[in-house]
Amino acid sequence: MSTLSTRVAALQDRVQDALADMRPRDRSMFLGLVLFGMVAVVAGSIWWMRSSIQDLEGRVADRADTLRRIEIMAAENAATEAELEGLAKKLAKHSGTDVSSFLEKAADKVQIREKLDSVRKTTETNDGVVIEAVYAVKLSRVDQAQLAKFLTEVEGTDFPLRIRSFKVRGRSRKGETYLDVNMDISSFKVAPDDTLGEEG
Repeated sequence: MSTLSTRVAALQDRVQDALADMRPRDRSMFLGLVLFGMVAVVAGSIWWMRSSIQDLEGRVADRADTLRRIEIMAAENAATEAELEGLAKKLAKHSGTDVSSFLEKAADKVQIREKLDSVRKTTETNDGVVIEAVYAVKLSRVDQAQLAKFLTEVEGTDFPLRIRSFKVRGRSRKGETYLDVNMDISSFKVAPDDTLGEEG
């Protein structure tokens, strides 16, 4: 510590000697230059600190925005998983019910069983999660009220099906109008998990 003090004192003496040898005008210019340099260093330090603070604030804002997005995505994912779980339960509930039997029972309830001509499976697709089977359904000689009741009975339950296409042709006989209806109806069920069988 004494060595450092000695060196500082020696430097001060040299500066004082140098200033004493200068003319007053040169001394003023030198001191002004030193003062300008100190102000420039301080101003530069302040500017650098402000830039660093702004950069840090920008990073913090970006991280906060990213965190908020992650929280939103997590909430959406949880809601989607809950919805999928509910759908899976509904699908599993009716997995053993035959679509033809379901439609026949619906026709029985609205008393048009004899007018349900056919229920025929046309295609089946399996995406590994859900199996979708498409059925061609034909109704003949129904009136508008009977058709409305049948559709209400079919769509009013939680049976996993959806009407994909709907074609109606009107016919008149003895002053009465009847409808012939062709529908494509999709039914859905959970695909079986074959991972255990594949591993074995």
